[in-house]
Amino acid sequence: MFDLVECSVETDEAQHWISIIQEAEIEDYLKGNKSMEDAEALKAQIKKLNAQATALKMDLHDLSEDLPTGWEKIMEVATKAYNAYESLDAAKKRQTASGA
Repeated sequence: MFDLVECSVETDEAQHWISIIQEAEIEDYLKGNKSMEDAEALKAQIKKLNAQATALKMDLHDLSEDLPTGWEKIMEVATKAYNAYESLDAAKKRQTASGA
């Protein structure tokens, strides 16, 4: 797997690139280059992404309840939630396409 080195990349951007790398690994599986162990890894990844997306959904919900306090965080929290659900959706589509 890939080792992350120290850099000045924002956490959200790093998570986005990690998702892209994971999606590439899923593509390899779909092309027949991976084993059934990777199908289990995909299921585990979906479970993890689902938990992250749910937590971010709750963060967005909590932020909305506190408005107008914290309004300046709306774009940050919404972007994190959007990216999480985008990654989750892509992983689920790949799982469906693989028949796993």
